Amino acid sequence: MFKSTASYPEEAIVLIFDLEGFSSFFSQTDVHNSVPRYLNTVLDALSIVISGGECYYVDFDEEQLSKKENIYSPLPSPIHQKFLGDGMLYIWRYNDFDKNDIADLLIRLWNLKINFREVNFKYSEDVPVIDIPQKIRFGVSAGSVYKLTYTQSGKDEFIGYSINLGYRLQNYCRELGYIASARLNVPNQRLSKSKYKKVIAIKLKGFPREIVIVNEEEFNSLKPKIKKELFEELS
Repeated sequence: MFKSTASYPEEAIVLIFDLEGFSSFFSQTDVHNSVPRYLNTVLDALSIVISGGECYYVDFDEEQLSKKENIYSPLPSPIHQKFLGDGMLYIWRYNDFDKNDIADLLIRLWNLKINFREVNFKYSEDVPVIDIPQKIRFGVSAGSVYKLTYTQSGKDEFIGYSINLGYRLQNYCRELGYIASARLNVPNQRLSKSKYKKVIAIKLKGFPREIVIVNEEEFNSLKPKIKKELFEELS
């Protein structure tokens, strides 16, 4: 049971990730050994994104390494984390971030997505199993959340449209696997510099015509049929 009233709404940033193919991986033998170790490897990679550290999975060139650009500085700490069975939910206070922090979060998540094979390689060195999830998908959103508190334990849960939006974005276009809401309010100049673009998601359940942020190169590589069915270019 929850306390009778929820908290006042608070502006938040929401991140949801999902591991594609996790069900097949989980159906293998001896999962009591392999699954926890695999999840810990993935969560360690996410910890580098959020809490900072040496980004081992990105192939930085020598010039970048000389500037220590493989060392991520810490981003603001989440106020809530929850395991979802095949992924995680993270929630931050929006005002804990500045615009550069938000852009850095998006760039770091993209680096993790496109280099996810390196995370898998680190795991497979110790645990040689097959059917490891080959892709990680991200949905990032912003908006209000409400905190619900359990009467007995005092633990918190969160609800809000930004969480629903994060779920929808994470699963909207599997060929992309990386979509953020434009509600994050990242400056257009920073988006363009980092090779992102804004488009309109036209079939996002519960969020008609949502402006979203995608990687420009990955979006351009989509099949024309998928683009036409799911997106509309901004004029």
